[in-house]
Amino acid sequence: MLTPLSVLLARIRALVARRRLDEEFDDEIATHLALLTDEYLRRGMTRDEAHRTAILAFGGAAQITEQQREDRGLPIVDATLQDLRYAIRSLRRNRAFAAVTILTLAVGIAAATAMFTVANAVLLRPLPYPEPERLVDISEVNPLKGWTHTVVAPANLADWRARNTVFTDIAGYIGLDDRGASHYRAFLSGAGETQALSGIAVMGNLFDVLGARPLAGRTFSFDETFEGGDGVVVLSHGTWRAIFGADPAIVGRAIVLNGRATTVVGVMPADFFFPNKSVQFWVPVGVKPEVFARMRGPHWMHTVARLRPGVSLARAREQMTGIAADLERTYPDSNTKMGVRLEPLHAIMAADARPTVLILCGSVALLFLIVCANVASLQLGRGVGRAREIAVRRALGAGRARLVRQLLTEGLVLSVAGTAIGVLLASAAPAVLARAAAGVLPLYATPTVDGAVLTFAAALGLVAPVVFGLMPALTSSRVERLSMRAETASPQATRSRELLVAGEVGLAVVLVVGSVLLARSLYRLEHVDPGFTPDHVVSFRLSLPHPRYDDPAQARGFIEIERRLKQIPGLQAVGATSALALRGSTYTSTATIEGRPRGDYEQELRHKSVTPDYFRTMGIPLLAGRFLDAHDGPTDLVIVVNESLARTYFRGGSPLGRRIKFANPEDADPWNTIVGVVADEKQDGLDKETRPEAYSAFAASSQNPLTFVIRSTLSDDAVVAAARQAVRGFDPQVAITDVAPLSDVVAASIGAERFRATLVGAFAGVAMFLAALGIYGALAYLVSQRARELGIRLALGARRQELFAMVVRQGIRPVAAGTAAGVAAALALTKLLGSMLFNVRPADPATYAVSLTALALIALAACVLPAIRATRVDPLVALRED
Repeated sequence: MLTPLSVLLARIRALVARRRLDEEFDDEIATHLALLTDEYLRRGMTRDEAHRTAILAFGGAAQITEQQREDRGLPIVDATLQDLRYAIRSLRRNRAFAAVTILTLAVGIAAATAMFTVANAVLLRPLPYPEPERLVDISEVNPLKGWTHTVVAPANLADWRARNTVFTDIAGYIGLDDRGASHYRAFLSGAGETQALSGIAVMGNLFDVLGARPLAGRTFSFDETFEGGDGVVVLSHGTWRAIFGADPAIVGRAIVLNGRATTVVGVMPADFFFPNKSVQFWVPVGVKPEVFARMRGPHWMHTVARLRPGVSLARAREQMTGIAADLERTYPDSNTKMGVRLEPLHAIMAADARPTVLILCGSVALLFLIVCANVASLQLGRGVGRAREIAVRRALGAGRARLVRQLLTEGLVLSVAGTAIGVLLASAAPAVLARAAAGVLPLYATPTVDGAVLTFAAALGLVAPVVFGLMPALTSSRVERLSMRAETASPQATRSRELLVAGEVGLAVVLVVGSVLLARSLYRLEHVDPGFTPDHVVSFRLSLPHPRYDDPAQARGFIEIERRLKQIPGLQAVGATSALALRGSTYTSTATIEGRPRGDYEQELRHKSVTPDYFRTMGIPLLAGRFLDAHDGPTDLVIVVNESLARTYFRGGSPLGRRIKFANPEDADPWNTIVGVVADEKQDGLDKETRPEAYSAFAASSQNPLTFVIRSTLSDDAVVAAARQAVRGFDPQVAITDVAPLSDVVAASIGAERFRATLVGAFAGVAMFLAALGIYGALAYLVSQRARELGIRLALGARRQELFAMVVRQGIRPVAAGTAAGVAAALALTKLLGSMLFNVRPADPATYAVSLTALALIALAACVLPAIRATRVDPLVALRED
């Protein structure tokens, strides 16, 4: 008994062995015909008569062969292969159409695939840890201080670990700035020139929380978190290979970090990173145990936790909120209104980049739809030219569904070719994005063309023929009669093409408006005064390693380095600061104003240490009082404040002579007297409001590391070379890092805005070109179809100017409809850009005026060329053509 499976297998075998079975069946038919012929010969017929009679008696051999093929094989596969062969032959006869269509599709698929590499790297690809969905970022919030996601106080973290039942464990780490980049530097010496490495300091249980296992050696124990057990280091795979030559005996080897012998205890696998790929090593935080027991301020630890199996994030939030409330009641001085925020770790890591990635993906989706509409318009034009062919096939018995399938198959062939070229183009995207999006994409995300990207491209290639091919296929397959003129477009085809043009224009309006909005926003950002003069200023970061330099030695060391820098010929000014503007590093603390009740001013104040010449080097103007000078020190505490602090804290009154202390009113911390007011310098971004800030004299409040700024008439390279030599002369085991001209720092602060505006602008440019191409193609084809009519009009006395206006009106009609729809869509969709715009409203009239004017001029140009062609029709030639 034959089972369905055995029948299926037999049909598959027949499909594979089709040629052999055809030959065998042909031989069988020939045998039957020969036997019948012999029979009729015996009956007295001539050979020709016998052969003809045998064929008539046997029946149509071709029909029998086709029926046998259908009975033994898979009809759908046979039909599909037949459609593919026919589609390839048909496209080879129309190579110009095929080339234009394939290249247009390739542009759309390449752009979509390139953006998917970004979305996949930033948002979709799981983090490289076991069960990454269980990893949670924990931060502190406080409405009194304006905190919505800030680092954690060590003692609070210790209480969370002790009291929670929803996490397997909680770990902390330090060494990241506000942008997520590592600012912890260690100097590797003892093997040639000193090298600066980027790393973070972690609690000993961090790797266990992440579920990470080393490639070689071990990670840290929890006891190594604290001072005395911290002379160990874990290396990244890249550091192990690049610096230590993949030495298999590296584990247990002592290396010199910051002038101190440090034992390498482990090497992580190649695919491991935390929290991003810029980190080259991990060391224990090395703090005293009592810090975790008593320090509830300042807040300086990032925190990650792993949920217990079966515990939801909502349940963890509920319990941690309760623990935070208990700590507030127990420690009201430090924990008043102190809450917690729990978010998936991946979501926090991708938070800054998510809006940019989503906007770019939306833009490329619009571009892809424009590409599909353009290709559909091309296919509609080709379908009109194939009306006679389709009518013949209908007359010979082909059903409409069969014709639609054939036309969709041709679309699939075009799409596969376009996808192949698009993927090749998109394969260059990672290298291009690495340069164009440097500093924009998260440091953990590396766009690559992997299996997920190729699957996306393949899916796009399969969906595209349906998107761009269904309307042309349905329209073209409506041809019923052989008498229909092959060169004349049906009203349905004309309406469909106008609809596609209107759709292209509408989508292009949305893209162009969005592009102009982002460009205007970027222009205004670029012309924001940063509060300092960045030209001819170079910055670099310098750290004096602990424990070789204790606090007094650090202060003396930085002062000596600044003195050496000032001796370099050609330098105009040298200064230093604990936090460079626009570099993503801030330090805040509680502030108290003498004589003012609490609640009458902002309690959380930004402050940083600066050397006396910092303001002159940066070009920050003095508004009142004086700058800090070399005489300001720990015995006479004075500060300079920015204009925002003077305006916010003192409400128009003079702040000079008033006193502030960086503590609660009841604390015994010393008071600082305000001696000067300087102009605001931008802190977190050119688009961010400047917050109140105080500047302390470095001699009175030393910090490590420092960022030096040097103003000079020399070239940047010359300044950096001289600075390296001066620092090396002070200590050969110390190196400068993060070298950048101040103008580059300013430019990098709006890198995301520039990246968005550039890419969306490029997409909008391609969209306008394709829309113009669609308008021109539709109108040019219309003119060619109506050449006889135009000739008759001219023969009957119509003026050429009238024909010109008629054709332009014909082209402008779908453009006007598409523009109206596009404006409505743009007004709705550009609201999503609101948070990304600076001093520009989503419904900005000037933006719409510029966008619509540009599109109108392009559309008019696309209409003019076919209209001119229409005026040049020769009536005699047009009348003879038929």
